[in-house]
Amino acid sequence: MKILLATDGSAASQDATEFVANLAKNVPVEAVVLTVSFDPEHYPMYPWSPQLKQHVGDRTQAILDKAKQTLQTTCQSVSVIHGAGSAAPYILAQAKKSKVDLIVLGAKGHSALRRVLLGSVSDSVASSAECSVVVVRRGDQSDFDLQKIIVGFDQSVASREAVAELMQWNLAKDCEVNVISVALQPYVFVGEGYAGPPITVDPALVDKIDKSAERMASQIADHFPHTRAQTTVSDHVGDAIVTAAEDYKASMIVVGDTGHSLLSRVLLGSTSKYVLRHAPCSVWISRHHWNSESKSNEVADAVAAN
Repeated sequence: MKILLATDGSAASQDATEFVANLAKNVPVEAVVLTVSFDPEHYPMYPWSPQLKQHVGDRTQAILDKAKQTLQTTCQSVSVIHGAGSAAPYILAQAKKSKVDLIVLGAKGHSALRRVLLGSVSDSVASSAECSVVVVRRGDQSDFDLQKIIVGFDQSVASREAVAELMQWNLAKDCEVNVISVALQPYVFVGEGYAGPPITVDPALVDKIDKSAERMASQIADHFPHTRAQTTVSDHVGDAIVTAAEDYKASMIVVGDTGHSLLSRVLLGSTSKYVLRHAPCSVWISRHHWNSESKSNEVADAVAAN
């Protein structure tokens, strides 16, 4: 598996580096470490430009060396790249050029050189990438052993393929997985700024959703015995998933990005975007199904069967 780690040397980026190092304990990983800084060559008229260029180079090399040292203990290979320009576009372009399976970056960060990986950059990369993305938040966890994982499941191909991707990482069998499904609570909007009483959700619909979640949980349990399913009724799917992660003290939320068109690649699904921005822990946005065309018939059969 090939991973692009975007780092700026910040505490958030160091957390992302540790995440990749821990992930590599379970599956063979080829790591590409990328740092993006502004290009001093754009400011040749300033007398301090040569000194700044040297400083940028030294600082960046130190960041890359530190990340490489951490990753070499578990990764099969580690290569480093120093890019110059706008962070998010460069990260996305390099991910495509290197044909990586996963991008990993910190939730936000600051650099002495410039603000490289801010929340806006993480959001932009997670929204626009053509591969899966992990945005790392340490939260209340002291490490990244991924002992408690929330899987958002809505019976879609995207959520099923997210589970398939999770299985590929060969995490420890004692990992606890909570499959969360949400029955949407509809409201009647009577007037501007006013919502009438919620409409009662059909118990049969909730039961159908719950049974589908239970079937998925039983499949996951073949690898992770400590797996359970939970169905909740809520007026906001993303909030229900985030609340479950808070109650469960999860170390990661896994959600599938249902988008497949160019527009939806730019505009991340509302549920995934909400989870990304509000989760108390790391978020894994899976686009495994975008690269699984050869399995499309198999997945379609599985959906039809359920």
